[in-house]
Amino acid sequence: MTIMDFIIIGAAVLLALIGLIRGGAKMFFGIFMLLIIMVVSAFISAAICPLFLKSEKADGSIEYTSAATLIMDPVKDMISVDGDILDIEVEKKGDTLYLGDVPLDEAVGEGVPVVGPYLAVVVNTFANPGETLRITLAYKIAEYAYELVLWIILVIILAIIRNIFRKKIYRYLDHHPGPSKIDHLLGVVLNLVILLVLFWGVGTLVAYFDSGDNLLTDANAFLTQGVIAQPFMEANPLLKLLGSSGGATA
Repeated sequence: MTIMDFIIIGAAVLLALIGLIRGGAKMFFGIFMLLIIMVVSAFISAAICPLFLKSEKADGSIEYTSAATLIMDPVKDMISVDGDILDIEVEKKGDTLYLGDVPLDEAVGEGVPVVGPYLAVVVNTFANPGETLRITLAYKIAEYAYELVLWIILVIILAIIRNIFRKKIYRYLDHHPGPSKIDHLLGVVLNLVILLVLFWGVGTLVAYFDSGDNLLTDANAFLTQGVIAQPFMEANPLLKLLGSSGGATA
């Protein structure tokens, strides 16, 4: 047996004991539920905020509400980049966005120092034809600000609701031995599932980026060597979905 085999066995035993002691309810309604609340709140805020910040006119142009311009107006004056790329209207020619005669991603990549090539990919996804980048960037900053505020409010509200349900469930389990035993067994299952996802997730990332001659090659070999580790990592369905040819699937 290899070190990886002992890591898998030790982690499984440890997390199984933690799940057995704490029970599924305490684990699910603890950090796990809080993470779910944070992710769900992010999706909700991202879906709601644009609805009251902007609207699209019949001609396809964007109209921003007073709530949006409240933040956009001061932000527009704060944005500064060498040259005039922020004040040239974006045009769409075919499937490509342009600033004047230069493709948008090329103009941003060359016009913004250091981070230009990386920023170009992001800007190209939310730039609006017929609008300057200054306006678009100001709006995105305003949108993110409102999303953050709404996200915090949603997390607080949902966390309070979670705490109410959690107390009721805890109280029920404390007074019903049968369901309480089932809950502790569910805690074991939940922890082992989390361990499974964690190991397979790490294995997928390592194998996916392993080119055969980089630093991840040794890590890939470490993860897949062992009486338990090899069949365990070979059964990783994530690699099959990605179509990876990494060592974990060998």
